[in-house]
Amino acid sequence: MSSPLRRYFRACADVFFPRLCVVCGTRLALDEEQLCISCLHQLPLIRFASFSENPMTDRFVGLFPIIKAASCFHYQKGAAVNQILFDLKYRDNPQVGYVLGRFMGRMLKAKGFFDEVDVIIPVPLSRLRRWQRGYNQSEWLARGVAAISGIPVCRNAVKRVRNNPSQTRLDRWARMENVDSIFGLTRRSSALSGKHLLLIDDVFTTGATMLSLCDTLKAVPGVRFSILTLAWAGG
Repeated sequence: MSSPLRRYFRACADVFFPRLCVVCGTRLALDEEQLCISCLHQLPLIRFASFSENPMTDRFVGLFPIIKAASCFHYQKGAAVNQILFDLKYRDNPQVGYVLGRFMGRMLKAKGFFDEVDVIIPVPLSRLRRWQRGYNQSEWLARGVAAISGIPVCRNAVKRVRNNPSQTRLDRWARMENVDSIFGLTRRSSALSGKHLLLIDDVFTTGATMLSLCDTLKAVPGVRFSILTLAWAGG
């Protein structure tokens, strides 16, 4: 369908089923998706001076060599990004993950972040959590990033073998214990041998989940790790 025709049908649909910004609730313009331009520009962007040395990579020093790490927005109490994450995870709106994944992709591609990355790995959900939610929010973020970067997404090389409780109210050490040995490799993981993997999740808080995923994937010969999240809850 051509772009003008697509815009025509969207305009007609908006008359009867108006699309609203997930943050402020205002009606979206034809060229806006999920967020209005005003809310998108007000989101607190993260501007790390380096992808290879920053507060995210510091969490892995002495544990796993992380090639690059980046996050898009600051996760702050009362910030609009919290509303977006709530919509993504609990209001049956995976499309907002895809839209923001594309936003991350455009922002970071221009800076060379995806250079030499071979495969994108979204952090897996347990079968129970995926059934309850209907989708994996990290997978939708990964799809958006892949649409811009052109890097393939691998969803079946690693799986979540234990449905651990929510991390929300746990301190750093409790989080580490909570995610211990929650992932496992599948037979398809052999295809990752020698690859540079980009691990994608929604929020980076203590890094406990990513540490556990790296600990599982390190059994694959020659893999290297980089990390990307939508939000970072650091100071």
